[in-house]
Amino acid sequence: MRIVVIIYLLEVVELTCSSNVCGDKYKILNDGNLIPAVAYGTWADVPDLPKVIPSVIHAIKVGFRHLDTAYLYGNECLIGEALSIVFRMGIVSRDEMFITTKLDASVPFRKHVVPSLKENLKRLRLEYVDLFLIHNPYNVFNYSNFDILDIWKGMEDCKRLGLARSIGVSNFNSSHINRMLRYSKIRPAVNQIEVNPTRTNLDIVAYCQSEGIVVTGYAPFGFLVPRPWSNITGIPPTFEDPTLVRMARKYGKETSQVALRYQIDRSVIPIPRSQNRTHISSNVDLFDFSLTQKEVYTINEFNRNLPVYADDGGELIALYLQMYETLLSLPTYCK
Repeated sequence: MRIVVIIYLLEVVELTCSSNVCGDKYKILNDGNLIPAVAYGTWADVPDLPKVIPSVIHAIKVGFRHLDTAYLYGNECLIGEALSIVFRMGIVSRDEMFITTKLDASVPFRKHVVPSLKENLKRLRLEYVDLFLIHNPYNVFNYSNFDILDIWKGMEDCKRLGLARSIGVSNFNSSHINRMLRYSKIRPAVNQIEVNPTRTNLDIVAYCQSEGIVVTGYAPFGFLVPRPWSNITGIPPTFEDPTLVRMARKYGKETSQVALRYQIDRSVIPIPRSQNRTHISSNVDLFDFSLTQKEVYTINEFNRNLPVYADDGGELIALYLQMYETLLSLPTYCK
């Protein structure tokens, strides 16, 4: 039965996409929905928030069809404005776009999840999102009787109501997911985690894929790009690393494109973010080449298990609390 279903879904993909659009540009989620194989990350530092709208519009113009945002980014109303512009201009239709957002981590119980998503939708000026994620599995605000399974039931409510086409999680480890698989009715379609050459997360990626859960990867460049807040510097690779340069020359690409294609060839959906128009265009131009399995393994060797943002548990909670302080301090943007 499972083989028949997979064959049917593959036939649907062939019928849904033209020959010059499909290839590996889309993946099939475990609920049957299609997800683009690369996403445009929209998070921005506070001084760069005014650039979000033009950057998103440019990203869509050059081919991005998947936008990743979150309540905590404080930019959903800007994303909504950018989408309303491209829809009005006829650049794309709503059906052509795949929008991911994330649940406000201050939501304490199931009954608050649907109302919270409705606020996301109001800011985004949408009737539904394509993917709605629990942003992290932790009790960030130390609520009494907090249970992530209760929150997940609220996520299931969102899917049943048609407010979210697919639902998933972010920053979950295998123990968190195992518990959800055991006690929930709907399996997560996605787990969004950090994935890059110096944090390959081989085990959790393999685990998710064995369970039919698609992995989307934030911070896909790792320490290839400057991280001013980090005291980690000088670890390989760099964009000038001979290994990456050799691969880039072989395929007529930039080393940044090799780093992103590396994730696609691991069946991970990378989420690059940039407000540089040249970089945005480059970051979506990934589907006319692929790395060999040996080249993927070679890049895996750069792994140091070093997180760009935060490790699991206490570090991640501290990061979220810091981001909430920043969000609440914003006078003119979405909250």
